[in-house]
Amino acid sequence: MKSCIQRLFVILLTLASATVLADASERVLWDKRPINVHLQVGSERIIHFPDNVRYWLPDTVKRHVSVLSANGVLYIRAMEPFPTTRLRIQGLNDHQVYLLDITASEVAAVSDELIVMTKKNTRNRSKEATAYRTTEDWRIRLTRYAAQQLYAPERLVDGDSAIKRIPVESKTSVPLIRGGLIETVPIASWQGHGLTVTAVRVRNLSRQSLQLQFDRSDSHQALDLSYLVRGDWLTATLQHDRLGAMGDETDTTTLYLVSNRSFVESLSLPIDSRVLQSGQTGKEEMQDG
Repeated sequence: MKSCIQRLFVILLTLASATVLADASERVLWDKRPINVHLQVGSERIIHFPDNVRYWLPDTVKRHVSVLSANGVLYIRAMEPFPTTRLRIQGLNDHQVYLLDITASEVAAVSDELIVMTKKNTRNRSKEATAYRTTEDWRIRLTRYAAQQLYAPERLVDGDSAIKRIPVESKTSVPLIRGGLIETVPIASWQGHGLTVTAVRVRNLSRQSLQLQFDRSDSHQALDLSYLVRGDWLTATLQHDRLGAMGDETDTTTLYLVSNRSFVESLSLPIDSRVLQSGQTGKEEMQDG
């Protein structure tokens, strides 16, 4: 059991790392001093501003550079080298004036994109980033908690006052995964921070082992759950990525689904009201399997 938890934690850490968006953009805060912008001849640099902008290009560089402005972004490409030249930019709504000291050479730029930020813009981005990280943290936190509740020995189970058990909405098989090779039964749900995690028992109904994954594969034994799983989920995490053939002791695992609505609402499929019930206990359901 302990090895299962450790393995899941590795998966969760990988998931957390994968959700961090790669961002090689250069950022600079406008502090009323001209911003130095280096252009590599023949390469386009993309410069983002907090507002839609217009620009004034000095006559001395008009034949050396092409500039396109659209939706608060300047697309600048140097055709040949030129010395430092000042470019004036103005926001169309806030009328903020920015000064760029642009120069061009054969040397590569630090990055393709430059994001110009104001103090107000920085505060807003900080709030957005904090909200995003909080949501991501809760997805992982809920999944980890559910895995502990189902697989860890009782002495190793940690409580979490911010997470509460909620009734499972269905105690029977639901058509969660397309194809008919796998039976899926919701066994337990928890809620925290406005999100819901549902543990779903996944059982192989075929006579051959199955590899489960969330990307395409040429293997006829691999199932790509990224398009086979029905519903609207924020994250989906497997306890194990391989199922033994039906009847084998390894033919069953658990899929953890995090959503911002209840399981039935997120599944978005009609379920007979006769199968809806409350109060299922996850560990009992797992032992029955």
